[in-house]
Amino acid sequence: MAASHMGRRSSPEAGEFRMEAREFEYPEREFRSPPEDPDEIARVELKISNVIQLFNTLDPAPFYEKELDPDAEEYIYASFEEIPFDQKARITVYLPLPLISHEVTENIRMGVANHFLYLGSLAGHALSVQWRRERLNLAIGIVFLFFCLTISQHASDIFEQGSLAGLIAESLIIIGWVALWKPVQFFLYDLWPIRKRRRLCEKIAASDLEVKPNPSHL
Repeated sequence: MAASHMGRRSSPEAGEFRMEAREFEYPEREFRSPPEDPDEIARVELKISNVIQLFNTLDPAPFYEKELDPDAEEYIYASFEEIPFDQKARITVYLPLPLISHEVTENIRMGVANHFLYLGSLAGHALSVQWRRERLNLAIGIVFLFFCLTISQHASDIFEQGSLAGLIAESLIIIGWVALWKPVQFFLYDLWPIRKRRRLCEKIAASDLEVKPNPSHL
């Protein structure tokens, strides 16, 4: 089973990866339903003409420590997004036969694993930081809401009876609930995409990777 890629390509050939400029972002997708055969392995295929296409050429680190090229990262990530999370997956990189060696295979394997482990750790750190911040914001919001509700109940005593007192009381109630909007949004909605990104990056890093000769170059 080959995972399809929804991004842009410069060639219509199926499964072929090419470098193109694009904004750095990840479209949100839902994981597919589990396959009927639990032992079925999904395949993410990349066809490249040179190893350097996979890596950021501006990164001076050794190959196995280099950052992946942004387009290669997006291609792999988007392909894994379309695979059920519980399904095993294998990354297959096709290279011209003269470029394939044990050292090249290990460098690619380590480079991909290290890159997505790093992205997973970044997502985990972001999740931890936001969790602490929004938990504090939630506590502050609850205290502020309690203050607003208390003041609104005594608005008629503080202000003269009439429409002004009622308007102030209703405004305080609204302001109090609005103060909870951001932390509530995080715990209900924003938390899950970050958690999903961390888990998916860890899955990619742990997936098998193989390097095979490109049939078109044989």
